[in-house]
Amino acid sequence: MDKTQRESIALSLDAEKAFDSVRWDYLFWAMERFGFGDPFIQLIKNLYYLPSARIKINGSLTGVVDLQRGCRQGCPLSPALFALFIEPLAQAIREDEQIKGIWIRNTEYKIGLYADDILLTLTDPERSLPKLWLKMQMFGELSGYKINIQKTQSITYNYVPTTKIKSMSKFNWNNKIIKYLGIKIPKTLTEIYELNYSPITRELKENIQRWSLLPLDLYNRIDLIKMNILPPLLFLFQSIPVHIPVKQFALWNRMISGFIWKGRKPRVRYITLQLPRERGGLSLPNLENYFKAAQLRYLIYWCDPSYEAKWKYLDVTQLKVPLQTILGDKKLYLEQKNNLNEWTKTPLKIWFDECESLKSGASIKQLRWVTHDKEFIPAQTDRRYTTWLIRGIGPFCSLSGKGLHRFEKLRDTYGLENQDFFRYLQVRSYFNSNIRTTEENSEGLVPLIKEAYEGQIKNKLIAKLYRNLQSLKDQSTDYIKIKWEMEAKINISEDSWLNICRTQMESISSGYWREFIWKNFIRFFITPKIKYKQKGQPTDGYCWRNCGENMADHFHIFWKCPIIQPYWNEMVESIYLVTGFKLNLDFCTVYLGDIPSTVPLKDKYLINILLGAGKKALTRKWLEKEPPTKKDWIGIMEEIYRMEKLTSLLNLKMDQFYKNWRKWERFVEEGNS
Repeated sequence: MDKTQRESIALSLDAEKAFDSVRWDYLFWAMERFGFGDPFIQLIKNLYYLPSARIKINGSLTGVVDLQRGCRQGCPLSPALFALFIEPLAQAIREDEQIKGIWIRNTEYKIGLYADDILLTLTDPERSLPKLWLKMQMFGELSGYKINIQKTQSITYNYVPTTKIKSMSKFNWNNKIIKYLGIKIPKTLTEIYELNYSPITRELKENIQRWSLLPLDLYNRIDLIKMNILPPLLFLFQSIPVHIPVKQFALWNRMISGFIWKGRKPRVRYITLQLPRERGGLSLPNLENYFKAAQLRYLIYWCDPSYEAKWKYLDVTQLKVPLQTILGDKKLYLEQKNNLNEWTKTPLKIWFDECESLKSGASIKQLRWVTHDKEFIPAQTDRRYTTWLIRGIGPFCSLSGKGLHRFEKLRDTYGLENQDFFRYLQVRSYFNSNIRTTEENSEGLVPLIKEAYEGQIKNKLIAKLYRNLQSLKDQSTDYIKIKWEMEAKINISEDSWLNICRTQMESISSGYWREFIWKNFIRFFITPKIKYKQKGQPTDGYCWRNCGENMADHFHIFWKCPIIQPYWNEMVESIYLVTGFKLNLDFCTVYLGDIPSTVPLKDKYLINILLGAGKKALTRKWLEKEPPTKKDWIGIMEEIYRMEKLTSLLNLKMDQFYKNWRKWERFVEEGNS
C-alpha cells in the first residue's frame, strides 16, 4: 500500500458484541441461501429453540431470562455459524465495484475475515468509505450486526481524510498501528518485530516471576512452560514471518532455565531437557526450533498443490519463475534475493541454513524444476520444454522414485508426445549425473517437501517439522551413558540405551513418579564425589554408610555399596515372587531399567514400577547409614498402587488397572506385606 503511492487505508473493524448480536431469522435465511437442506437447518433451529439463561450475582441466581439472539460462545459450532452469518456482507463488499481494494498482480484484495475479526484494505477512500458504511448499515439492519466505532482502528497511506469522511467515520484517524487477530501491525513494517515481541517478553518475565512462587516440581514446571509459554510464542511465530535474533532465544532460554531450576544452578543440561522423552529428555520446548518449524511450514504450503490461499498466491508469484524452484538451488536464491519480500526471505534463509547445517546439498537438488534448472542447458535453449511446464511437470522429485520414471509413465501422466522422447533422454542423462542421490533417508526436511508435492501432508505440520529438526540435531544423552559405563566398568549397547531411555516414561501415569525415575537415570542426585568437588572438604567424598569408599559416585551410592547389596538381592527375589520373572542381578537391568524384550508388556509395566519403588526407598534413606528394607519398599508400592487406582478410576480405565496390578494384589493378599 505504501509502495503504490496511492491513497489507501487499512481498517480493522471491531464488532459490538459480535456473537451476541446474531439474529436467528437472518442466520437461518443465510443458511438456506447457501444451500443447506431443511433437515440440517432444522437441527440448528432445535439447538436454538427457546433458550434461556440465569445470571449469578454475588452467589445468587436471577430469574430465567429468555434469549432471542446470539451464538453461544464456547460452542464448537458457533464460529462456523458466525462465518455463514458474516459471509453475505463480505460477498457484497467484494462485488461492489465502487468499493475499491488493493490490486496486486491482477488480483484485488478488499477484505479478510477470521471469525468476527474483519480487515479491510481499500484505495480511493473518499469514494470507497461512504459506500462501505452504506453496506454496513444495510447489513446491520437485516442481521443485527453493529460496528464498535471506539475500537475500530485505521492506518492511512498517502491519504488525509476530509472533514466529511471524519464526520462519517468517527474512529481514531491518528493510529500508527492497528491490531488484527492479536498482532500489532504498524504503518512501517520494520517495527513489527519490536511491537510484538518486546511486550510478550515482558509479559512472560512477569508471569514467570509470579509462577516461581508456586510449589511446583521440575515435571510440573516443564508442563507449565508447554501450556502457558509456548502457545503465545508459537502464535507469533506462525503469524509474523520476521527474523528473530539469536540473543532473543538466549534470553527466553535463560528465563525458562531460571524458572525450571528455581534460580539455582542447573543439574541437567538445558539441551538434554529439550530431547524427546523416548531419547532421555523431558520434551522441554526448543523455542528456536519451533520458530523454524513455523516458518518452514510456508515452504510446505508453497509446494502442496492442494493448498489454496491468497497469501500463497502472493508469495509464489513474486518472481518471473515459480518461487518453489528456489528451494533446490541456493545460487538462484541469492540471485533473486533482492526481488523477494521480507516475509519470504525469512523462511528461505532458515531453509538454506538448515540444509547447509545438515549437509543436504546433494539431496535438495531433487527439488529443482526441470524447466528452471540453469545447469540443465537443454531447457534453456529448447522452447519445447516450456510446454512441459504448462502440462504440469515441475520438480525432479515428482518425476522420480529410485530413478527417473519411465517415459511411458510420464507420457500417460502429463500428456507428453512421442516427439518428447529425445528430451526425456536428455533429462534422464542429466538426472543420473547431477540430481540422483544414493541417500534414502526418510527423515529430514527434503522428504517433507517431496511429500508436500504429492499432497500427502495434511495435519500437525508444525509438529512434524519440529520433530524432524529435533531428531536431526547432534544431541543425545550419550554423555550420560558414557558416565555410567565409566563408573560401572561396563559397555551399554545403543539398543539397550534406547530401551533404557524409553523405560523412564513408559512405567507410571504419575508425573511425580516419572520424574523421580528419570532423575535416577539422568544422574540428578548429588553424591559424595560431587559434593567433594563442590566444597573441597576431604570428608565430603566418603560414603555416608561408613563402608569406607572414598569418592563415592552414583554407581556406588545406588548399586555397588556393600551395605545395600543385600537389599537389591531381596528386591530381585521379591520381584520374582510378584511377577514370576527372574531378573538378572545386574546394574543395567535392575537399576537402569533395561528390561528384556521377552517380558510381556503388562508385566514390564509392573516391573518398572517395582524397580522405581526400590530406588525411591534408597533416596528416602538418603544420608542414613542403614539401608532400606523390604517393608520400606512395600510401603512405597502401596502409595503408588493407591494413586494409580485413583487415576484409573477417574479415567474410567479400571479394567486395565486390574490387569496390570493383579499380580501385586495377589502378592499382598498372600501376606507378603
